[in-house]
Amino acid sequence: MQDPDQLAGDIGRNVRRLRQRRNLTLEHLAERAAVAKGTVIAIEQSRANPNIATLCRLADALGVGVAALIEPEIGPRVRVKRADETPALWNGESGGKGLFLMGTDPPDVVELWDWTMEPGEIFDGGPHPSGSYEILSVLTGELAVTVGDQEHRLGVGDTILFDADDEHRYANPGRKANRYVMTVLEPHPDPTLPVPEWLAPDEAPPPSRAEGAP
Repeated sequence: MQDPDQLAGDIGRNVRRLRQRRNLTLEHLAERAAVAKGTVIAIEQSRANPNIATLCRLADALGVGVAALIEPEIGPRVRVKRADETPALWNGESGGKGLFLMGTDPPDVVELWDWTMEPGEIFDGGPHPSGSYEILSVLTGELAVTVGDQEHRLGVGDTILFDADDEHRYANPGRKANRYVMTVLEPHPDPTLPVPEWLAPDEAPPPSRAEGAP
C-alpha cells in the first residue's frame, strides 16, 4: 500500500500542476469542483488526503481521470510517438499528406505537423480560435500561403508566422512535391493580455528580441 504522506504529496502536486496548466485560480477550481477553497489549498499543500468523492469532483473539474491525480512523480514527462503510429489526417488528391506528429492537451494547445503536397494540391484551413498562431517552415519545394486575401510565396528555408483566426490556404504552386513543417498554437484565451510584440503589423518598429506559430 502506498504511504499516505506520499499519496498526499502526489495528489497535491498533480492538482496544483493541472490547475495552473488550465489557468484556474484556487477560487475557480473550488467553485467548479463544489468544494471549499480551503480544501483545495490544503490538498495542494499536501496537508490533506481527500476522500474519493472529493477526488472525483476535482478530477471532473480539471477534465482528467482520478488516475491523473494520484500518479506518482517519476521524472520529467516524456511522450514518444513512433513513425508507424503517426496518422495522416489529410490526404491530397494527388498523394500529398498532412501528418499529425504530436500535440498537447488543453488549455494551451500546441500541434506539430509534417506536410507534403504534390503540384497543384490545395488545403483550405478554417479559422482557429481567437489568438491562435501558426508557424510554417519550408523544407523542400515551393509553398504558397494565403491569409485572408494576401498570398505569400515561400521557398526552401523560408518561414512564416501568421495570426490563424482568419481563413487561410496552403498550396503547392511548383512543379515538384513540397514538404514543410507546421506548428499550431491555440492559447487559452485571456483578454487581459496584450498582443505579442512579435505579431505587430509590418509597419511597426521591429521587435527588440528574436522572432520566434493548419
